[in-house]
Parts: sequence; C-alpha cells; structure tokens
Amino acid sequence: MSFVDRIFIDQVTIGDSLVYWRRVLFARIFGMLAIICIPVYVTSVYLCIQADLLAMAVFDTLVYAILLFIIFDKKITDSNRYKIGCLLAFSIGVGFLVAIGPSGAGFFWLFMFPPLTCILLGKKASNVAQFLNAISLVLLGVAYHFQFHIWPNIEGYSLIIWTVVVINFLATNAIVTVSTSFLIGKLSHSLDSTLTSRRATVIGLAKLAEYRDNETGAHLLRMQRYAGLLAKQRLTELDAPEELTPAFIEEITLSSVLHDIGKVGIADAILLKPGKLTPEEFENIKAHPVIGSSVLDSLTEYAPDCNFIKMGRDIAGGHHEKWDGTGYPKGLSGEDIPLAARIVALVDVYDALTSPRCYKQPFSHDKAVTLILEGKGKHFDPNLVESFIKIDHLFERLSLQSLEEEDAGFIPA
Repeated sequence: MSFVDRIFIDQVTIGDSLVYWRRVLFARIFGMLAIICIPVYVTSVYLCIQADLLAMAVFDTLVYAILLFIIFDKKITDSNRYKIGCLLAFSIGVGFLVAIGPSGAGFFWLFMFPPLTCILLGKKASNVAQFLNAISLVLLGVAYHFQFHIWPNIEGYSLIIWTVVVINFLATNAIVTVSTSFLIGKLSHSLDSTLTSRRATVIGLAKLAEYRDNETGAHLLRMQRYAGLLAKQRLTELDAPEELTPAFIEEITLSSVLHDIGKVGIADAILLKPGKLTPEEFENIKAHPVIGSSVLDSLTEYAPDCNFIKMGRDIAGGHHEKWDGTGYPKGLSGEDIPLAARIVALVDVYDALTSPRCYKQPFSHDKAVTLILEGKGKHFDPNLVESFIKIDHLFERLSLQSLEEEDAGFIPA
C-alpha cells in the first residue's frame, strides 16, 4: 500500500461502502494529481515569471501547497478534505480563465468541479457546484463585455461567442454531473447489497460452529470488533505490513468470525465436555483448524476471487499456530503464519480469557493482558502485542460492555 493511501485510514465501516470508496477515490485522484503536478507546477511558475505574471505564480504555489496539505494532514476531517479539494478545482479553473482568457485549461477544471463534487460530497453539493460555475462564468462574461477585466490577445472573440460557449458548457456539464450522481447512487446501493449478502453468508457459516460450541452471537461480535481494532492500530504504525490495507481491515472484520467453523466436524462429547480434555480428545479437537480450512478452501473453487473466503480459510487454518512454531496444525512460525491468523490468534485468546466458560470463570482484563505479554514472541506476533498494549483499554471497554449486555439478556442474534 502506498504512503498516500495510509494517510486516509481512519475507520473502515463495512456497512457504509460509499464512505470507504470515497476515501479510496480521493487518495487515488489527488495523490496522482500531486505527482503529476510537480512538473506542471515548476513549468507554470517558470513561464509566469518569464511573462511577468507574478500573481499567477503566487496563485500556483498556494494551490499546490493546499493540495499537499489536504493529502498529508491527518487531523483534517474527510468532509473538509473533500470540500477543499473540490474548491481547488474550481479555483484553478477560474484562475486560468481570469489570467489567460477562455482557455481549454480553465474550462477543463471547471468542467471537472461538479462531477468531482458529486462523487466526494453528494448530489446536493454538486448542484451548488453547478450554480457556482454558472455564476462565475456569467460574471466573467459581464466583466469582459464592460471591460472591467481585459483578457490578453483574444482577437475576434465576442460576448456572443462567450455566451454560446457558456451555454453549451453548462448543459453538457449538467448532463455529466447528473449521470455521475445516478451511477454513484446505483454503485453505492450495489456495494451495500453485496456487503450485506457477504455479511449474512459469513455470519450464517460462523453460527454453525457457535451453536455447536454452545456459544452466543456476542462472541462473534466481540471477535469482529477486536480484530478490527487491532488491525487498525497496527496500520497506524510506521512498520505496518504492506498487506495491511483498508480492504484487509474490512475483510478481517468480517472474516474473523470464521475462525472456529471447523468445530462443526468435532464430536459433541468432546466439544461440549465441561472438564479437562484427555490427550486423545485434545488431539481430536486440534483437527478443527484443518476441517475449517478445508471447508472454506473448497468454497474458493466456486468463488476464486472472493477475498473474504480466502482470508477466512487462512484464519480458520492458522489461528492456533504460534509465533515460535509450537502451535498446530502445521507448526508454522513467524511471518509464515498469515497476518490475519496472527491477529485473530491474539484476539481469540483475549476473548477466551475474559469470557466465562462452562469450565472456568472469566479472568480480569489485567490478568489477560499479563498473559498476552508473557506470550509475546512465543505465542503471539511481538509487533501485534505492542499494538494491542497501546489500545488494550478499548478491548477492556468492549469486553465489559458485552458481558453486561449478556447478563442483562441483550444477546446478539
């Protein structure tokens, strides 16, 4: 993942796909623009200085500085980032028209202003953008006609030509903007429907294992939240793995609940045994990662591009592996264990420690943290433990809230 993409990660919400994709589109469009504009900016400033257009050189410098600011400043909100970015396009367009007359460059930036606003801010904002375009073009025409502003060398140009150009510009711009709005609406609905179907499929699969294991939906919900929290925290750190992207966080938040799906293949006498397992029984239950991985792997034959199933397979098969290689079923170690499985391994242990079971009382949060610290570099990825320690108070809050809801009878379905 590029550095520019990392800037825009705050909180990926599966239920609101448009929020996520707006962040992605902004990162792609304005990140690429910042790179492309380096030679454009240098050339423009040089030519402006040569032509004694110092005001335009200052304007170009200010615009490029603002562009870098909205890309790299982490404190600015998404809404303000998008507003400033869209207004930059408007300002550049007006700036070109004022400085060098009715040029293609000026009209290009103004033409992009409403569709870009529609994508990033929505239909109502795009209507405002079209209005601003119309007002600015009318005012420029009036200023030209009454010679309040003189354009350089536009011999043969007239107010009639300007009026025809403006009318055609506004009409085609409205068509493109309305079409963009319609397509964005359809895309958003399609994405949300797809994500809803995926969620339902994954939760349905996970519940097969949960019902067998005498668990409740609260465990699934906690696993999703814990995995998402830990992945997001790891992403904020300078040495975050390249594979840890916004899409990864979205997938692990969903797929983490598939970790124990292999338990559907374990006998009830072993799975529901209240006491300590015998060595033979423990060997039997150790087969559930293999079963789960195999089941999900078979699904990839029908949906080879379905990333949440692939990640679920990695999680189901690897969440009992240990960093030092002493885990099961394959005895993988270090980064040979898939990242998603390493994340779920830690949060699954935390949830097991802090939740009541038929054979034990829940451990305190502090005790669970102590045990996880003891497993650093042995059971758990040391970098993930460091990330966990930075946000363990959030884990404690979620754990206590979930247990209180269960005690009160508010158990997630």
